[in-house]
Amino acid sequence: MHHVLNSDTWHPFPGVAIGLPHFPVVHLGPLTIDLSISLHVLMLLIGAVVTLLILKLGARRQGPNGVLPASRFGHAIEAITLFLRDGVVRPTIGEKEGDAWMPFLGTIFFLILVLNLIGLIPCFSGATANISVTAALAVMVFVLFNFMGMKKNGVGKYIAHIAPSGVPAPILVLLYPIEILSLFIRAFSLTLRLFANMLAGHIMILVLAGLVSVFAALLPAPATLGLVAPITVVFTVFILIIKVFVCFLQAYVFTLLSSVYIGGAVHQEH
Repeated sequence: MHHVLNSDTWHPFPGVAIGLPHFPVVHLGPLTIDLSISLHVLMLLIGAVVTLLILKLGARRQGPNGVLPASRFGHAIEAITLFLRDGVVRPTIGEKEGDAWMPFLGTIFFLILVLNLIGLIPCFSGATANISVTAALAVMVFVLFNFMGMKKNGVGKYIAHIAPSGVPAPILVLLYPIEILSLFIRAFSLTLRLFANMLAGHIMILVLAGLVSVFAALLPAPATLGLVAPITVVFTVFILIIKVFVCFLQAYVFTLLSSVYIGGAVHQEH
C-alpha cells in the first residue's frame, strides 16, 4: 500500500523505517498549509533530482563541433526530445513559439515519466498516484496557458474569443458559459487521467500480490506455493511490463494535452 498511500514514514528497505521531518503548520486566513515533507513530497524531490541528473547526462556532447551525444543514453534522450519537439510541440504551438515552449514541456514529460517509473520500484512510492500531485501539475498548466493567452492576445480579446466568433447572440448566451466551464474541465481532465491510470495500476498489482495471502489461508501450503504463487508472479510481472508502457504513455498524453491547450490559448485565431 505504500505505493498508493501517502504517509510520514519511508521504508527504503524491508524492516527499516525513516520518519520524515515535520514543520509547523502555516495559517493564511482560512487556509491551513502543512509544509511537512510527506512520503509523496519526498518522491517528488527524488524525482526532480533524478530528472535533473538524467537530462544533464543526456545533454553531454562530443565530436569536433560538440554537437553529437556523448553516449547511447544521450542518443536516446535526444531521440525522445526530438520526437516531442517535432511530433507534439511544433504541430500544436508552431515552430517559432513551440521551440520556446519546448524546455517547459520537455521537463514536464521527463519529470512525470520519472515519477511514474519510481512508483514501480519496490520500497518507493508513486507520487503521481496521489491526486494532489497531479492536480498541482494540472493547475500549473492551467494558470500558465491562460496567462500566456492573455499576454499574447490581450486580456479583453482573450476573454472575448473564448467562444467562437460569428455565433448568433442567443446561442452565444448558452455557449459562452459552456466554453468557460471547458477551460476548467481541461485542468480536471489532466488531473484525473494521470492520477486514475497510475492508481489503477498500483491497485491491480496489489490485488494480484494479495491473492497469494488469500489462497494461503484457503489451501494447503504445497498447493499455494506450487500452483497459486507462480501464476500470481507471472501475472504480476505481466502487469508490471504493461505498467512501464503506461508510464511512458501517460507522460506523453499529459504533455500532448498541455501543448494543445497552450497552442489553443496562444493562437486563438485557429
